[in-house]
Amino acid sequence: MSVSSQGLRGGILVSTAGVFGSAFLWLLSFKVVALWMGPEGVGLFSQLRQMAQAATVGATFGGTNSVVQGLSERAEEVARRRFRATAVRLVGSAGLLVVLGILAAATPLTQFFLSSGAPELVATVRWLAVAVLLNIAGTYAMAVLNGYRSYPYLALAQTAGPAALVLLLTAAWWWHWQSDPALLAVSFVVCFGVSCLAGWVGLSRIPRPEVSVKAGRLDPGERSIFLRFALSNLVAALSTTLALLLIRSWVIEAQGLAFAGLFDAGWTLTFNYTTLFLTACSAIYLPLLTRATTHESQRACMLKTAYLVLAGSVMVCYSMVLLKTPLIHLLYSPEFQPSGQVLVVLVVAVILRSISWVYGSMILATRNSRVLLLSDLALNLGLLAAVKFALTHYASLPALAWAFVLPNFLYLVFVVEYAGHKNHLMLRRQIWPLLLTAVLPLVVLALAAPALVRDWTALHWICFAAGPVVAAACLLSYKKVVL
Repeated sequence: MSVSSQGLRGGILVSTAGVFGSAFLWLLSFKVVALWMGPEGVGLFSQLRQMAQAATVGATFGGTNSVVQGLSERAEEVARRRFRATAVRLVGSAGLLVVLGILAAATPLTQFFLSSGAPELVATVRWLAVAVLLNIAGTYAMAVLNGYRSYPYLALAQTAGPAALVLLLTAAWWWHWQSDPALLAVSFVVCFGVSCLAGWVGLSRIPRPEVSVKAGRLDPGERSIFLRFALSNLVAALSTTLALLLIRSWVIEAQGLAFAGLFDAGWTLTFNYTTLFLTACSAIYLPLLTRATTHESQRACMLKTAYLVLAGSVMVCYSMVLLKTPLIHLLYSPEFQPSGQVLVVLVVAVILRSISWVYGSMILATRNSRVLLLSDLALNLGLLAAVKFALTHYASLPALAWAFVLPNFLYLVFVVEYAGHKNHLMLRRQIWPLLLTAVLPLVVLALAAPALVRDWTALHWICFAAGPVVAAACLLSYKKVVL
C-alpha cells in the first residue's frame, strides 16, 4: 500500500497537530493542578497518571506499537480484520484482568505506590481502575486508527480527552472545590472516557469492504508470531513504565509528595512531552521504516528522521534552558522555582533519548523480540540503580536528574551500534559529531550553573550560540539525504 508524498505530508501535519494539541492540554492540566493543589497535588496527579499508564501498557501489550505494526504489514482488508478480531479479544481479556486486579488490590497498591494507607487514597485508586478500563479501550481504538492512517480521527481522540480534563480541573480550581484526591481520579475517568468515545467514533468511520466478508481470526501460526512480538513489546514497554512508577514511589517515600511534585515539574516539561512527541512521530516513522526493504531506503528513512528530531530537540531544549525561570512561573507557579535545577540537567537526557528512539526503532521494525526485551530491561535496571544511588547518597533534585543521563547515554551507544550492525550504511560519524556538539554545551551549563547562575557570562553566550548552529547543521544534513 503506497503512500503519496502529499498524503504523507498531510498525515504528518495532522498527526503532529494532534500530539502537540494533546501535549499542550496536558500541560495546562498540570498548570491548573499546580495552582489548585500546589507541589503536593502535582506529585499525586503525576503518580496517579503513571499508575494508569502502567496498567494500560500491561493490558494493551505495550501500547499501540504491536497493533500498528500488525495492521501496517497487512495490505488486504480481510487480513486486517482477522488481525483486529484476534487483537481485540486479547486486549479485552487482558484489560478485564488488569482492572479486576486493581480493584482487588487497591489497598496494597496504595500503600506501595503512594506510601500511604489513607481511606481517601484507597478510594482514589479504585476510581482509577475505571479510568484504566476506558483508557485501554481508547488506546486500542487509537492504535487501529493509526494503523489505518486515519489521522484526523486519531488527532481528535488524542485531544478530546485532555480538553475535557482541563475543563473539569479548571472548574475545580475556579470554584475552589475541596482538594479531594478522588476528584483527581474522577478527572482521569472523564479524560479517558471522552478519548475512548472519540476513538470508537473514528473506528466506525473506517471504510468497510464493499462485499461483506467473514473476518474470522488469525491462524495459529500468525497468532503465535503476533503474540511473541506483542509479549516482547509488552515486557519492554512495561519495564519502562514500571521503572518510572517505582522511581516516583521511591521519591515520595524518601522525600514526600512536595519533592516529587518539584521533580515532576521538570520531568514533565522535558522527558514527558518529548516521549509524547516521539510516540506521535512513530505513527509516521515506524510504518515507513517497517516498509523500508533495502539498506539504502532504511538508511535514508532513519537519517532523515534523526536529523529532524535532533534539530527540533536542540532548539526546544536550548530555549527551555534559556527561559527556564519564566517558563516554570508561567506553566506552574513561583513555588516550583527549584524545578529549574531538574530542567537544566534533564534536557541533556532528552536529546540522548530522542536520537536513541530513532535508532532503536530498527529493533521494532525488524521485530527482534530478544534484543527489544533485553535492551529495554538493561536500560531500566540501570536507571533504577542510578536513581537509588542518587536518592541514597545525595537526595537532591540535580542528583536525581543526573541519574537519568548516564543510562540513556549507554542505551544510545548500544542502539547506534545495533543499527550499524544491521545496516552497514549506518555509520557512527553520521550522528555522533552533531549529537556531541549539541549536548556538551548543555552539560557545561548544568555543571557550572551554581557558580554562574547570578550573571550572564561569555560562557553562557557561547553555549547558547551552539544550539542554532547545530540545528542548522542538522537541517543541511537532512536535505542531503535522499529518501
